[in-house]
Amino acid sequence: MPEKQDIIQVSVKAEESDIITESGSQKYFADFHALLTKPSCREVSVQGPRRDNKAEAIRDCELLRKTFDNEGELGVKRMGESLRNKASDMPVATPEVLEGIYNAMRQSQVAPERLIPPGEGWVRFNDEMLWEPRSEVYFAQKGNQMGKYLMKDAKSNQFESVDTPHQSAEAAVSVRAGGTNILRQGNKLDRTVLLPELKKIARLTLKFPLSFLDSPASAFALFQGIRSAEAADWCAKNFHSKLIPLLAKKIHSWKTEELQKLLDRVLTDLDAEVIKSPHAFSGSSAVLALLLGDRLVISAVGQFRVVLLFDDGSSRELMRGTDLHSDAERIEEARGHIRKDSLIRLPDADSNDAEKVLMARNPFQVLQMEPQALDEKQVRTQYRKMALKVHPDKQTEDAESFKKAFARLDGAKEVLESLCGADSTAVADLHQVLQAEVHTREGAAQLLSVDAAPMTETEQLAEDAAKSSRRGIKKLEKLEHLVKAEYDLAVATYREAVETLRRPASKEALPRQEALRLQSLSMSRALGVRDMRFPAPVVVMRPESVSWQVQRGTRVALLCGATAALTDQQLTKSSAAFKRCPRASALRWCQEMSGNSVMAACLRCETKGEEGQGHGTGPPAKKQKTQQGGGRSIFMRHILFKHQQLRVMDPAARREGAARSSGEAEAKALQVLQRLHAEPNSFVKLCREHSDCASAEQPGTLAGHMGWVARGEQEPAMEEAAFALGLNEFGDLVVTSRGVHLIQRIG
Repeated sequence: MPEKQDIIQVSVKAEESDIITESGSQKYFADFHALLTKPSCREVSVQGPRRDNKAEAIRDCELLRKTFDNEGELGVKRMGESLRNKASDMPVATPEVLEGIYNAMRQSQVAPERLIPPGEGWVRFNDEMLWEPRSEVYFAQKGNQMGKYLMKDAKSNQFESVDTPHQSAEAAVSVRAGGTNILRQGNKLDRTVLLPELKKIARLTLKFPLSFLDSPASAFALFQGIRSAEAADWCAKNFHSKLIPLLAKKIHSWKTEELQKLLDRVLTDLDAEVIKSPHAFSGSSAVLALLLGDRLVISAVGQFRVVLLFDDGSSRELMRGTDLHSDAERIEEARGHIRKDSLIRLPDADSNDAEKVLMARNPFQVLQMEPQALDEKQVRTQYRKMALKVHPDKQTEDAESFKKAFARLDGAKEVLESLCGADSTAVADLHQVLQAEVHTREGAAQLLSVDAAPMTETEQLAEDAAKSSRRGIKKLEKLEHLVKAEYDLAVATYREAVETLRRPASKEALPRQEALRLQSLSMSRALGVRDMRFPAPVVVMRPESVSWQVQRGTRVALLCGATAALTDQQLTKSSAAFKRCPRASALRWCQEMSGNSVMAACLRCETKGEEGQGHGTGPPAKKQKTQQGGGRSIFMRHILFKHQQLRVMDPAARREGAARSSGEAEAKALQVLQRLHAEPNSFVKLCREHSDCASAEQPGTLAGHMGWVARGEQEPAMEEAAFALGLNEFGDLVVTSRGVHLIQRIG
């Protein structure tokens, strides 16, 4: 059939008559009519404005036809509307006037449309600009700056051009994480946070788009409580709320050094909240890990260790926490003391004479003198008395400590001698401040003469305490030139007293919270533990960071707390059978360490697309099944270990779990997994013996069969572990709402 052609007709018509004349009172107008065939048949009709004479209407016809030929259907419609709108302002439709209208329409027609920047999170700033509020970057959609990304200069408040935002890239790596703990006695002190899909978490919890980050984007955190679990618990719950807003502030490329500083900042922000809270004397070691693309950045503080374990059996330490004895000099300057592997701030019943001198908080304590007896004769007498106790020549053990104590005795003597001629009231005030135990609410309130009662609303109390503090510092100013170090310590002590009273407290919890300060530490760097950091920094919160480019066939051991003492050999040997099982690896490391509450996490790094390519040692495989929609599915079987902490009814269970906790169930599952690795063909027997799922009672070799499983049909943890398996391979420990699973892919 011949192709259909467009039919176009342009004519001049008269108002209320089909007869066209050149005289009379009739009005004339151009009539454009077209029957178009592409992309579908349709009619287009456009009329020009009413004219007083036929010649002007004819010019309108010519203009409408010209516009259609050059601009098409939309153009002729716009021209008809433009002519009608301008008819009242146009005395005579001369060729020049009509040409001007045509050119103006052409210019508006070719004017660029609004540009759309890549990424999410842009909001309207004004008619010309969009704004990304978290990063404070602007994008010009039109105008002179069209297509540019801008930021406001803080000083001039003028827009300055910045680089194009980072285009998210998908790295060819896959990282699976597993973390676990063992609680043997007492309270659980550790907390683990695994966020494998960081962008999704950011969107769901904080409504923050992180579309400019490379993928995969994941975050992991380990917090090991010190003294109690409060600090670790608070940090675990708030870790993501500190990390995600900082990541969202930048939509340009992140340098590795910037990411390390960002994680350091997260730890600093968490610490700042803890030391202001009622749990200020609680503390935590911490390990934070951030994966963006193929970059893994880690920041940590306290007792920790990070080790790379390669599939060939070799290993490399990536970082470890600063050893307690490495900080010995700084600790001694802050009047702390290391006894064996413990850090103490206050003397106890086991402290010898040297330790009492070294831990004395001020010269008065060193010489055990009161300000009322402060004259040069009394100072020298007391000095000779104390010197007999700590003189290093008279000691047979720990001579170094006694030598340091004797030196401090000399320093204290000089300070007190310089105060002998000073104002006695000011000296008495200085003694009172330096002796005050301002970490207790009672001690701080006594120093500042305010109410010591515990309260949750402390704003007015803190204001009164601050005023009293300023008055006290003013009284001591006359001593600053005599004993500068002691004056500075007194000022810091006053300020710490104010902060003690500023912290909310309840009558029931306060005794337990203040009792924490009497416990020693095994590290010199930590988050929290305020009593060890102010007014003298016996402990510091000083994060350390490192980065690593992800390599396939590698496990990353994240060790926090007691597990940091594990050697590379212990890590490698204990988990040799679980190279592709991060959770099982972490559990084996925890089992290697004694302690009431221990924790570990493991990251398994592979090349994307490598998942599911491994080879196991199970029974012959079944043929792979394909869903109707074309997606891949796998054939699985499992062994289920239920426990008594489960709260969801399980209609597919054949019995209640014998394990009292998830930890017990995981330990039992690990034992069975070790047997499966040793005897791959024993699955059916072990399934019937140990599985709490009704599928274990299926006949013959069908025991434990889950059937064909496609993506989206199982809980996320099960899906991630299952689709990472190679044919006949036994999987990692998987924790779901049903309990703990051992899985095997057999098709």
